[in-house]
Amino acid sequence: MMETKHVVIVGGGTAGWLAAARLGAMRRAGIGITVVESPNVATVGVGEGTWPSMRTTLQSIGLSERDVLRHCNASLKQGTLFQGWRNGGSGDSYLHPFSLPPEYANTNLAECWRTGSIPVAFSDAVTAQSALVAQNRAPKTTDTPDYAFAVNYGYHLDAVKFASLLRQHSVERLGVVHISDHVTRVHLDEAGFIASIDLQNGEKLCGDLFIDCTGQRSLLLAEVLGAEFTSVADILPNNRALVAQVPYADASAEINSCTLSTAMDNGWVWDIGLQNRRGVGYVHDANRISVEQAETTLRDYIASTSDEATANSVRVRALEFDPGYRATPWLKNCVAIGLSAGFIEPLEASALAMIEQGVSWLVENFPSNRALMEPVGRSFNRKMTDNWDSIVEFLKLHYVLSKRDDSEYWRFARSAGSTPQVLLDKLALWQLRAPWHTDSPRVDALFPAASYQYVWLGMDGHAESSSPPVSPDSNRLKSLDRTLNSVREKALALSRSMPGNRELLTALCREDGATERAVG
Repeated sequence: MMETKHVVIVGGGTAGWLAAARLGAMRRAGIGITVVESPNVATVGVGEGTWPSMRTTLQSIGLSERDVLRHCNASLKQGTLFQGWRNGGSGDSYLHPFSLPPEYANTNLAECWRTGSIPVAFSDAVTAQSALVAQNRAPKTTDTPDYAFAVNYGYHLDAVKFASLLRQHSVERLGVVHISDHVTRVHLDEAGFIASIDLQNGEKLCGDLFIDCTGQRSLLLAEVLGAEFTSVADILPNNRALVAQVPYADASAEINSCTLSTAMDNGWVWDIGLQNRRGVGYVHDANRISVEQAETTLRDYIASTSDEATANSVRVRALEFDPGYRATPWLKNCVAIGLSAGFIEPLEASALAMIEQGVSWLVENFPSNRALMEPVGRSFNRKMTDNWDSIVEFLKLHYVLSKRDDSEYWRFARSAGSTPQVLLDKLALWQLRAPWHTDSPRVDALFPAASYQYVWLGMDGHAESSSPPVSPDSNRLKSLDRTLNSVREKALALSRSMPGNRELLTALCREDGATERAVG
């Protein structure tokens, strides 16, 4: 029986090197890991936001959090602030935070907001994180251990520097072999499995398991093995992003505690604050507006958040993508991770999360021999397809709940005809009760009910409720008041004690590693 002794990863970037690091950290005896990285393929820096799960991922490969912050110009992300998504009017904003509501396991607090009778925004009332985000406060202090927190957080990262750090760590600490060269040919055996690849330098590299991290080209999975692509353009049509790196006018400027997502006439703009710059991008449907129109929108946004001179001077580049995924990301002895497996759009930063999902599943179910490749692959495919479907549904929720009617783009985005039936059914159910665990019964669901609650209530989806909630008795009202008062007290305490984002990051990134207690 052919054992899995050599894993060959074709392609670098975040996907390739995160896969290499996780597999290297497995430290299974006798398994070699080689990354073949083309020297001329640039890393795509679209997905610079992570979920809180990245903290566990970084811990598992043995990286110091301070090293990540220091080498990747990283900042700490506490959620996403959506601006202009409801109707584009003044005061149109809501937060999707990373913290769960109190008593979340057993109590659906969103039900109390379903009639719109409570004047305080749901996210403001149920988590102290809203107060920290509003004040650009950090989720921890300098004496908090690596990856620990006062409130939950992920990261904003420079994707190019992150891949570089992962490569250095994988090679120097985890024994991964790095080859910088081009793949010129792929050889299959008589069973249709990938047997080896030829490199431009004349070397033939054999392997037992091949991981395709070649980006949208999907060299191994699509071009060689013929995996088909499932488009979701009829649901989520965004297929181009114009991106720019925007310097801070003042090097000491505060750093946002969350991703900013601002709706525009024909798409939306992301705004991510790193230590040294902002990453800004306009996501839209290239079939509706030209590159020139999109660039004008992007530069206007930059001018409104910086100044005209900066807006006119930044370099803008276009990134094209096809919204969709490969329903069979594992075929034979090849598994695709990252863009080679699929990409929907940057909303809610699911790209890096899907890399984590794929790599974690591979590590936890690593096939020790060829006989296990295909059953493991079928299970992997079911898991990843479920994840893609969840992402499509959750992202569409943001659009279908919008009341914007200022362009054909938004009229299509809101239309029932462009919305999956499973989501339409949930929206109908939520007229009777608020989103809850029963909507996503899987314990490993990508988006918990709380995420649906934050978006549904933030977008005023509850305004469509057709039946009032059951009136709570006096004891329940007292309990709710105590719960929300506890949140208010925590928010006040954390607002006083948490440092500002730049203050914390400056302290944590000191080269000598010295720390001092940050005072808010």
